[in-house]
Amino acid sequence: MSVIFFVCIAAAWIFLARHKWGREIYSVGGNEEAARLSGVPVRMTKFLAYAFSGLMCAVAGIAQAAQETQGDPEAGDKYELTAIAMVVIGGTSISGGGRGSMGLTLLGVLTIGYLQKILSINAVPEAGRLMITGIIIVFAVLTQKRRLNESARKEEGIGSGTGGPSGRHDT
Repeated sequence: MSVIFFVCIAAAWIFLARHKWGREIYSVGGNEEAARLSGVPVRMTKFLAYAFSGLMCAVAGIAQAAQETQGDPEAGDKYELTAIAMVVIGGTSISGGGRGSMGLTLLGVLTIGYLQKILSINAVPEAGRLMITGIIIVFAVLTQKRRLNESARKEEGIGSGTGGPSGRHDT
């Protein structure tokens, strides 16, 4: 299963970092209107993003069914929160902005995966694991928000046209 996982990570990284459509996905995620005005086919880009996501979900479902030697339509129930936590911990902005990378997402996957395994080994009930995962998501989102606010303040300070180091306009 690890081989399939790393092949999917590599395919996603190549697709997002080295292919034209990957860059277009980031641009649509950052600012859909600006991407449209720049000539990016927004509808097709969204379609490709959802199609690639569906393909990865199909691979995950097949791997899950093969591991359990049976198909269960409820096998992935309650994985949504964990998946969101993995991506947010990896640095992908939950509010859009066209930010994120496969390397950091992999780091988020490993972090949450190991945390879940440690909690499971220590017999922490599922409700407790979900609560800890939710707290991690809130912490990660607040950290991202703080970083975005700091970078916005820095950009305003640099590009505010204050007239020089003293902050005054010379007239």
